[in-house]
Amino acid sequence: MKKFLNLLFLNLGIPLMYVFIRLIGLTWRFKELNETGLTPFQNKKEIYIYGFMHSQLIPTIFFYSGTKTASLASQHKDGEIAARAASLFGIRMVRGSSTRGGAGALIKLKTCIEEGWDVAITVDGPRGPIGNVNNGVMYLGKLTGKKVIPVAFYCDKKAELRSWDKMVIPLPFSTGGFMYGKPFEIPADLDDTRLEQIRQELIKAVKELNEQCKAAVEGNNG
Repeated sequence: MKKFLNLLFLNLGIPLMYVFIRLIGLTWRFKELNETGLTPFQNKKEIYIYGFMHSQLIPTIFFYSGTKTASLASQHKDGEIAARAASLFGIRMVRGSSTRGGAGALIKLKTCIEEGWDVAITVDGPRGPIGNVNNGVMYLGKLTGKKVIPVAFYCDKKAELRSWDKMVIPLPFSTGGFMYGKPFEIPADLDDTRLEQIRQELIKAVKELNEQCKAAVEGNNG
């Protein structure tokens, strides 16, 4: 019975969830809050790795719909849900994580990059802690030579799930947007000490960018 319910949710519940997000998404007013020329929407010459917080998964998937973007979902049950939902929005999904299928997933993401796809990846997924930068995004940058760009999101009307990441669900008629930070280069010849230094710098950058994004949205609505 449990297996049947799981299959029912995957094959019926997720498409319904997609329709629901599409409908309420028509009322959202999200935009890029700082013009950097680094977003997937612009005719840029470089491929980037975008790093955002796991809590911002829903608005990011919606906002990046229609762009040539690939992403990573864990091999856990919640990863299956995320992968199926994101695929409906046109995101190219790769399955794996830093603990299960990690090496293979990084190679697949590298292939996506070589084929001209940007990559958007949760820096603190799949299990946190909130705001941390896990090794996956660092290794992907080192493996591919592509710059990692921190991404932040904030909106004025939202619900937060009681999950480890406090998943954000923008409410109808919410306004807000995204901010993009400075690109981080992760050279292939970095030793572990320098890699850890850059990881700590990226953690700080993600935190500060999210604070700036929140201040910008609240300032615009104030």
